[in-house]
Amino acid sequence: MSTAYHYPSELELVTYPHPALRARNTAVTEFDDALATFCQRLLDAMRSFRGVGLAAPQVAVNQRIFVSDHVGLEGEDAPSQPMIWINPSIEAPEGSTTYEEGCLSFPGIYAKVQRHDQFTAVWQDTSGTEHRRQLNASNDILGIVFQHELDHLEGTLFVDHLTPSQLTMARRRLRELEQTHKKRYGRPGSVLRR
Repeated sequence: MSTAYHYPSELELVTYPHPALRARNTAVTEFDDALATFCQRLLDAMRSFRGVGLAAPQVAVNQRIFVSDHVGLEGEDAPSQPMIWINPSIEAPEGSTTYEEGCLSFPGIYAKVQRHDQFTAVWQDTSGTEHRRQLNASNDILGIVFQHELDHLEGTLFVDHLTPSQLTMARRRLRELEQTHKKRYGRPGSVLRR
């Protein structure tokens, strides 16, 4: 009996309030060709969606995987820096920094979010090898992207970090997304309750 995860062959971006965005995400335990192929598809999807990061739950795959390539924020002449992050975590977080964020799963919503300033990123690659890297979010946007995408793996969305006044400003757009989801799927999804 195979315990390998079955990844979809087609990836579709899901938006708020799709329940996959709040679902529990399981750790990757099988480091095989299927995982490597899925991760490459996830990178390709992120580029086609014009994002700098994309988490597996954003394509309705509830595994602890995200990808990033923050070259788009660093300038057109900068080399591409695609990264695959499997079973990621943060160690030794320090300080705080604020950055205006958006999210592919929340089109049209942008807000300043407070994040850790410095931390050690820990993750595995597609072969299961563990890596560590010190990130400083105030000097390198990768620190922000890492924390934003890691939140997706915890079922936390960037709107969960918004202040009441920021949330009030985003409320109309959130309702539009909720209505679109209900029309498409016939049910409300996982809507914000605050």
